[in-house]
Amino acid sequence: MKSTIYLISSVLLMALFSSCNPQKKLAREFVSKSKDYKLLVLAPNSIYKHNLNTGIIDSLGITDEKTRDSLLWEQSYFIKNIDDSLLIANYILGFKNELANYKVKVYNQGAYEGFMQSDSNAWMINIAQLEVEEENYEYRDETEYYGYVYYHDHLLKAVNVNSWFEINKLNSDDQKNNVYYATNTITDDLTSSYDFDIFTEKVVYQYDIDSLDMPGLYEYVYLLGRIYATYTYDYLMNKYISKKQGFPMKKTELLRYYPPSGTFFQAGENRFITLDE
Repeated sequence: MKSTIYLISSVLLMALFSSCNPQKKLAREFVSKSKDYKLLVLAPNSIYKHNLNTGIIDSLGITDEKTRDSLLWEQSYFIKNIDDSLLIANYILGFKNELANYKVKVYNQGAYEGFMQSDSNAWMINIAQLEVEEENYEYRDETEYYGYVYYHDHLLKAVNVNSWFEINKLNSDDQKNNVYYATNTITDDLTSSYDFDIFTEKVVYQYDIDSLDMPGLYEYVYLLGRIYATYTYDYLMNKYISKKQGFPMKKTELLRYYPPSGTFFQAGENRFITLDE
């Protein structure tokens, strides 16, 4: 299985920030206080599912919406086999397990009344919508030898997982609809190699495809839950920094926090997407 998520495995980027960076100082201040934060995590009841492989249906000229939806459902590989409860449970489990690394207090959905009695630093994290899209992904695997380009085209199975989050502080005067978006894709895992035989002057291409399956998809959404938990913590941290400095942080200034080393680095694209982006 091949994920389009690129996890940062090195802390070298963290050296970009000096100890005198005022935003970094505020970030450290937030981390020291975040153990007092309370987060209520709300899960969706169901999943929106779509088969984007409409080629055959389109070629048959089928326009009736109900007929199209029925045929696309039957022709799907993933969406008709997804257990909504299991997928959501894996997603939420990953989300909560990762939040534990940040030492914040996490409330379950069943502890709603207790959470509502919180007096400060209480946030509702509503995973308002989950959407799973199934499609075929066209991938060209190419290389170059002595000025000649060699390539092989593959049609890989792919699943997009789209998430919408509503993040709001309890008893806040902020009336804005704070909705954020995240999307990631997993595909069949392609392993390949090109070899040039100097004696025959021929290029040999070899490849192997580890096909994405349902257990792999459920494992993947657990990983997504963990990743989006880090995005949530970073969102709260950057919100704190913006409030303390008196003006919003620029997107290029947004920070991420890495708990094992207690260091900070630029978020880049590893963050929630605002709906106006």
